[in-house]
Amino acid sequence: MDSVACVVGWNSIYPIFLIGYMGITPPGGDMRLSKKTEYALRALMHAARFPEGTTFQIRDLAEKNGIPKKFLELILLELKNAGMLSSRRGVGGGYLLARRPDSIRSSEIVEVFEGPMAARDRQKGSRGTEKDAPSPAVSRLVEEASAAAAAVFSRSTLSDLVREEDDATQRRRRNLMYFI
Repeated sequence: MDSVACVVGWNSIYPIFLIGYMGITPPGGDMRLSKKTEYALRALMHAARFPEGTTFQIRDLAEKNGIPKKFLELILLELKNAGMLSSRRGVGGGYLLARRPDSIRSSEIVEVFEGPMAARDRQKGSRGTEKDAPSPAVSRLVEEASAAAAAVFSRSTLSDLVREEDDATQRRRRNLMYFI
């Protein structure tokens, strides 16, 4: 029987089967999203948990998620300009979703901050010397990787992300053990 160690961190507990020495790699592999994109996803998931038409305050979101308030303001403004959030002024004001959570794809959110995910069309014509021309094999590899990433992000909506997050939270609560 394999022995199991639990690594605590990365906002949850991950079992690691010990077979000799294993380096610790954060879950999710090596693909990285910018902090701006990560915070935008968190902000939209936060907004999606409120009943339709209900606003949330930037201050509350910043405090709950440890996001600098000024940085968050810029992110929410970009999401508003992208048509995913709207805002209300005055008493009871704040930000709210502009669209239903099941109509916002994670690929849309990522593209606001990271740019288009689909591979760009190859430029036709000369790009200078032959030394400067991209390798056809490398170009194909990058195009396939971009298409695969775009497909994965396109499969999930904001509703899917919230449901997955809530399910993970419930599993963690059920699996808590207390030692005295």
